Amino acid sequence: MKLFIQGLILGLLIVLPGMSGGTVLLIFGIYENLVKDLVKLKIKPYIPLILGLGLGIYIGGYTFAIFFKNYRDFTALFLLGCLLASIRAVLKDTPKLNKNLFVFLITGIVIGVTTAGEPLGQVIDGESTKWWLLMLGGALSTAAMIIPGVPGSSILIMLGIYDNILFYIKEFNIVNLLFYGLGSLLGIVLLLKLLEQLFQNYKPQLSYFFAGLIIGSTRILLPSSLNLLGFTLFLIGFISVWFWTNKEEHSQ
Repeated sequence: MKLFIQGLILGLLIVLPGMSGGTVLLIFGIYENLVKDLVKLKIKPYIPLILGLGLGIYIGGYTFAIFFKNYRDFTALFLLGCLLASIRAVLKDTPKLNKNLFVFLITGIVIGVTTAGEPLGQVIDGESTKWWLLMLGGALSTAAMIIPGVPGSSILIMLGIYDNILFYIKEFNIVNLLFYGLGSLLGIVLLLKLLEQLFQNYKPQLSYFFAGLIIGSTRILLPSSLNLLGFTLFLIGFISVWFWTNKEEHSQ
């Protein structure tokens, strides 16, 4: 039951851009054992965690899909706050910015700005997403999500399919969710160990590059208008992720 509840909480949180699954797992105290077992494909002990995770993602995704559809700007501002606050976790334990790291930061910003798609929430009922993009998003976001400090849902924003995934969850679109799920499985099997090693060997460069991607991709969360309520929701999102990051630092 404990693993199921932890999975439920994890699922609810990782739907938020800026929330790192690896950070949540560290706080729960199961990160190291989970990653070792996943690399070995030892999944059976974590079935309750996976079931809770699925339920949490469904509840969170369904809720945000409704809010995106009916209150696009308010939801986008809340998520924008979450996303920007996650930069703190991404740059945790990295050297101060220098000329070399500045190049990685700027490169990330440029790529984030140029590759980000249409504004999120405005095309939630639009065209279907290509199957290979769903698999790519599943692979990259799931593998990255397990790295502490790296928010996997932010990758879906960069790929421009975050709101599409929410819509598929809300509508329970089995076919598209299966493509995403298959990609997630491949991400764990093929990319998790690779990403973990890359972050161990090139953490400063990758961290600033990823921070740049986050900054650049925020343009698709910009609201069409801003008022006091919207600004308040932005602050709530920002403070929530900032507080969670601080909690993770004290848990180590």
